[in-house]
Amino acid sequence: MPGGAEIRLLFVFDPTREAIVLVAGDKAGEWNRWYRTAIPLAEERYAAYRVEQEKEER
Repeated sequence: MPGGAEIRLLFVFDPTREAIVLVAGDKAGEWNRWYRTAIPLAEERYAAYRVEQEKEER
């Protein structure tokens, strides 16, 4: 990508094997900071996703 962009996606496969993109962004120049922010956000989003999935299963 122009300008040295370093795009990262954090995703997970849910129990039904569907890929869920949790966080995406350009971490160029922010190697450690990006992960320190993105991983907790991804965990939070996946937990919220699972709660919604469990509600729908009932």
